[in-house]
Amino acid sequence: MRRVLAFSLLFLPLAATSIAGCGGSSTLPETPPVSGDPIDTPKNTWTWIDFPDSACDDGSPTGIAVSQSDSKNLLVFMNGGGACWNFLTCFQLNTASHGPFGKTQFEALSAQLGGTILDRNLPNNPFADWNLVFVPYCTGDVHAGDNVIDYKDSNGASRTYHHVGRANIAAYLQRLGATFSPEKLVVSGSSAGGFGAAFGYELFRSTFPNAQGYLVDDAGPVLKGDAIASSLREAWYQSWRLDKALEATCPECRSDLSQALKHTAQRFPQDRMALLSSTQDSVIRSYFMLSADSFQAALNTTLTDVFEPQPHFRAYISPGQFHTFLGTPDAHPAQGVKLTDWLGQMVREEAGWKSLKP
Repeated sequence: MRRVLAFSLLFLPLAATSIAGCGGSSTLPETPPVSGDPIDTPKNTWTWIDFPDSACDDGSPTGIAVSQSDSKNLLVFMNGGGACWNFLTCFQLNTASHGPFGKTQFEALSAQLGGTILDRNLPNNPFADWNLVFVPYCTGDVHAGDNVIDYKDSNGASRTYHHVGRANIAAYLQRLGATFSPEKLVVSGSSAGGFGAAFGYELFRSTFPNAQGYLVDDAGPVLKGDAIASSLREAWYQSWRLDKALEATCPECRSDLSQALKHTAQRFPQDRMALLSSTQDSVIRSYFMLSADSFQAALNTTLTDVFEPQPHFRAYISPGQFHTFLGTPDAHPAQGVKLTDWLGQMVREEAGWKSLKP
């Protein structure tokens, strides 16, 4: 895909593969120590911030990009880039974006931000004057892992992979928490970043407890039950140590990952939350090895049974097989309503904000 926020290396469609990542223990602390120094950058321009104690898959440090403004509101966007959980997917099929990702990579990528939700000049952008944070993705774990693991090939040779997306988020929040005191906080992401926003939302809300919170999960549908195969769920728990993110608050998530978002909605009952999806997303359904009809049925079941019973949860669903919205926000209206208008209703707390589905 062309734009960065359409994520050219998001969830690459997979054939049926062996899910047998070897276990290992993290060598990074669960909450990496960083200074809590506030971030101070020029206004309304992007600045790369290094975090020496963060890591990409290869162990190289990464960071975040920040565009500060005079607003009292904050939007965090989590990038996508695939996922992997064993030697085959991480090093042979390369189904996740690899590091390094630092200042050089962001400067190359930032030229593609025009026309996305991070574009201050995008017409009708409800976040045009907000403080903006871009979180890159190079850990193969939908921003939810905290594990450094050695994967072995068929000959027994091993290579190390840093699945430390959640540990990275915790590191970033040490400084973001010292920098911002937002009145409104949007935690968003597309594809892998959408899953990351859903799984990591409570980290942001714990850092900013006084903000009015909003979750925008773009094309990261945490489907109910075995629509996400049990073998895949177990691989995520084993290889990424997803239990560190979910076990304490959602032990039932091992058998139904959709319960994570239900628990989050119930923990923050005043926060508005949204899922954006096409009806038959070709990337996600291929990744989960579902037919178009099976994916659509699973999406509808998840919305009906799990998400929409939560009083402040809404869905924005457009017909088609495309993947992600936030890279070209108004390209796929739902029931004739532009996404920028709908997100504006969401963050302005308008009473007429409602789910839009075919």
